[in-house]
Amino acid sequence: MSHPTLLFILSLVLHVAPGQKIGDALQQAREAYDKNGEITTIRIEPGTYQEELTIDVPGLRLVNASKCPSIQLKNHGVDADKEAVRITWYYGHGYQYRSMGDKPNYGGKRTRLWNASVLVTAPDFYAENIIFENSFNLYVSEKEAQDELVDISQSDLEWTEKERPKKVMPERPKEVGSTEVQKKAYRERAAAISFSETAKRAHLKNCRAVGRQDVVYGDQGASIHWEGGIIAGSVDFIFGAMTLCVDKATLVANVTNEKNDNCYIAAGRSGTPEKPSRGMLFYKCHIRYATDDELARGPIVIDRVPNRPYLARPWRWWGETVWAYTTWDFNMLNLKAWSTGLTKGEPCPNSYEYRSEDGSRGRPEWVKVLDKPRLPDGTKLTPKAWLKEK
Repeated sequence: MSHPTLLFILSLVLHVAPGQKIGDALQQAREAYDKNGEITTIRIEPGTYQEELTIDVPGLRLVNASKCPSIQLKNHGVDADKEAVRITWYYGHGYQYRSMGDKPNYGGKRTRLWNASVLVTAPDFYAENIIFENSFNLYVSEKEAQDELVDISQSDLEWTEKERPKKVMPERPKEVGSTEVQKKAYRERAAAISFSETAKRAHLKNCRAVGRQDVVYGDQGASIHWEGGIIAGSVDFIFGAMTLCVDKATLVANVTNEKNDNCYIAAGRSGTPEKPSRGMLFYKCHIRYATDDELARGPIVIDRVPNRPYLARPWRWWGETVWAYTTWDFNMLNLKAWSTGLTKGEPCPNSYEYRSEDGSRGRPEWVKVLDKPRLPDGTKLTPKAWLKEK
């Protein structure tokens, strides 16, 4: 008599409490996977965890263990709600930190993508009710205040004349909790979470990513479903060549009342000119400004055009970006909504809108306003169709 073959997936559940390290649980997950292929869920008690993490274990799950999980921020973004799990780090481009050791922090010469607090390199990553943050452009953290740093343009690293950065960075405050670094003069690249080319089928549910410039990054080959939750930033804050669906999420413009504190939500560069690949779909998302709980922004002047968010400024002219069923707070979106600031004025033909709140009036001529919820190649504008693996 034959018996059906049963497939058992071994699973391990680990718990992390304040005072413990998520990184220690992650190491246990690595060992369990290497030994017998166990898939690990790490349940994290509410608190702020100042750690730089690399998610290199397939199938890893990070879950807020609270019975009433929250992703809310307080005190201009310095503090998180008592039921929130916040994973944060403070490295940003432009400074060399003592804690980095001999790893130079400039351009492509540091292996972590864009100084990510959390770097995902393994497939099938899942996170639920987690705040991913880079505090560099938000506030001075305890860890940063304890570190030593130097402007990399003044550091003693071995530079060629071409490599040495020309930009001189301002001296950063040392007071823990200072929001002085939210000012535009301090702003530089600092990712909250990044996905390498091997990070396929990532799913983030009701999570928050928060930073200012270059907040969520994905390599060519990564595929990400960001379901619900909040993504907050200002300059090109969702960027890269990944296949991404941001599904019914809130997009927060982390801009202050400083002049020319511009906001560009998406910056895509999917594929190549000869063979563009699937890029970014923003599906039924809502755009708003940061609140005082989230940022020390001052009063927003809504009739000052430079402070109104742009939907996108493609990173390369062939980058694919699609906005479907988009809404926003009253009178806040830039009237053009699309910029060629990164393509030196070159039009970006893989740019689409469908049923935007204002009917896509005033858009550049190269933005295609769709009359049906599908692209010219037949792709339906739904999360399932967008993320379907070919």
